[in-house]
Amino acid sequence: MASVPVHAVAAALCALWAVLIPLAAAGRRPAWLPAAFCLATAAWAASVAVWPVAPLTGPPGLLDLVQTAFGLLVLLALGRRLGGPGAVPLARAFGLAAAALLPLAAGVEMARMAQLDTALPAAFAVPARLALALLVVLVAENIIRNLDEAARWHANLPCIVIGGMAAFDLVLLADAALSGAFSPVLWNARGALWGIAPALLVLAALRDRRWKRSPAVSREVVFHGATLVIAGAFLLGVGAVGEALRHLDADWGGTAQVGLIAGALMALAVALSSRSFRSRIRRSIVDHFFAARYDYRREWMRATATLSAADEESPAPVRAIRAIADAVDVPGGILLTKSPDGSLVGSAFWNAPDVPVVLFPDHPVHRALAERGEVLRLGPPAEGDPLAGSGRLWLAVPLLHHREGLTGAVLLAPPRAHFPLDEEVNELLGTLGRAVAMFLAERQAAERLADSRRLADYAKRFAFVAHDVKTVSNQLSLMLANAEANLDDPEFQRDLLTTMRSSVSRINTLIARLRQEDGAAPRPASGSFAVMERLRALARNRAGALELVQEGSHLPLVAMPPESFDAAVTHLLDNAIEASPPTVPVRVVVRPADAGLEVDIIDRGPGMSETFIRNELFRPMATSKPGGSGIGAWQARELLANAGGRLDVLSRPGEGTTMRLRLPAGTP
Repeated sequence: MASVPVHAVAAALCALWAVLIPLAAAGRRPAWLPAAFCLATAAWAASVAVWPVAPLTGPPGLLDLVQTAFGLLVLLALGRRLGGPGAVPLARAFGLAAAALLPLAAGVEMARMAQLDTALPAAFAVPARLALALLVVLVAENIIRNLDEAARWHANLPCIVIGGMAAFDLVLLADAALSGAFSPVLWNARGALWGIAPALLVLAALRDRRWKRSPAVSREVVFHGATLVIAGAFLLGVGAVGEALRHLDADWGGTAQVGLIAGALMALAVALSSRSFRSRIRRSIVDHFFAARYDYRREWMRATATLSAADEESPAPVRAIRAIADAVDVPGGILLTKSPDGSLVGSAFWNAPDVPVVLFPDHPVHRALAERGEVLRLGPPAEGDPLAGSGRLWLAVPLLHHREGLTGAVLLAPPRAHFPLDEEVNELLGTLGRAVAMFLAERQAAERLADSRRLADYAKRFAFVAHDVKTVSNQLSLMLANAEANLDDPEFQRDLLTTMRSSVSRINTLIARLRQEDGAAPRPASGSFAVMERLRALARNRAGALELVQEGSHLPLVAMPPESFDAAVTHLLDNAIEASPPTVPVRVVVRPADAGLEVDIIDRGPGMSETFIRNELFRPMATSKPGGSGIGAWQARELLANAGGRLDVLSRPGEGTTMRLRLPAGTP
């Protein structure tokens, strides 16, 4: 006789699980079939509570078959949904078997209820139910075995509940077949289990909401937890052995116990500090506890951190090797980069023999990487092969650039803990190879850009030198042109000495600039001077070409290095003289201004447009004059800006140009 309270409670619990399953699944259609299965189980348990004397005959027997039918439907639908098209033939075969057995068992039960023949239906009742229970176990086992890792995580709970209870039914029915009666203990245990086990279907519904997502369990937590469990179990075993030794002999038992524990602690420390041992533990945990082998978010963050580390920590080529090698726990590798002739040349070595490695385009490894673009498993190299001196090698990962194709490869040593090389590993390594190819290409582009900038800096530096040498040459040419006629003039002799000193000073400045690595002009000593004296000295070398005008009786001193002032004004005066007609002198007007003074250099040349002034005038190395260098205006503005002044340009096409120098005032 079955227990009425046990089955009544089981019926109530199954009804509760039937309500909770759709709620847990958030209304997803696959949840309604497990809910119907729980309702059928609740109906069966309630019927047993009503008819406890014969729990497998009459209405309880028919409802038990209905429950079995719903359990088979749950399993077959689950296998077809998660297994894809490949699961259809298997589901069809099991469905046909169920379609044959269920009517047979139902017919036997109906015959027993109608009491058509008491002996014959009773003889078939237990074997029919045994066949159904065996069918349910086979369906659950096939689903678990044929699904992949990701899908299995979602199917294991329903298979455990329905398949496990079917296995319990096999024990119950086998005992009944041998003893001739159902065991009350086993039967009541079956009712209690059916009240509790469907709770796992609620958890399965929650899992189903995250279909195709890995379980939200930290791999690091699992790894460290498993390590602690292993270490604890090891120490527990050692402690047990030590305790046994202590009781063997009073004289040496304690000594053996202490020695054993000390040695075990040392062995445990060595094992936990071994990367190979920890790698084996990690690999075993990943293979048995996770649907996906890699935590891709963590792997991508690790690779990004490795590639973006500072060069002082590790050279960029070595970081490129480690970005790929650390993903598969490999302790060493070789970076091959493409040379101009198309060969792959060893350019970096990490924990690998630093020997010359050159793979020509006809080498089998080079050819396979270029043609297939896939991760290549390496075998032992033949004698005389370029890879023969590189130690043991495991994989060749191609570095594929989206524009340049194969730009190199990373040769990996064997991993610390061996594992099967499957599609997931190949895809991860291929993705990391493309990321490393982009990283190396960007670094090469940055290096080429830096080289170009250095060349441009050298070109600009020598352009400055050529421009200043040209200015000095013009000054000396003017002095030589006037020397024959004015050599006996004391005033001319003083101007000649002044010009020579200025030329020598400028040449020394050029030499100092060439000696500086960045090409910047050395900052001259600051000072204050009377601007009209400097302008008159410059005007003497340009007789008749300049007209000096002073506005105001008192002009402040200028706070600017005299050499910088001379260089800036010389550039602007020469440009103005070249732009003006030969018979029209250039006017130089000096006037006091707020916090300093202004110097206007006015020519009557063709003038310039606003667009030219804005985009071209102060751009170094750009010029529209034949034989020009494009340096003068830009250098004049920079010299004035360094002294705290400013250069403004007032010009219109056809009306000439005014260069207005705003100079800071100095103190006497």
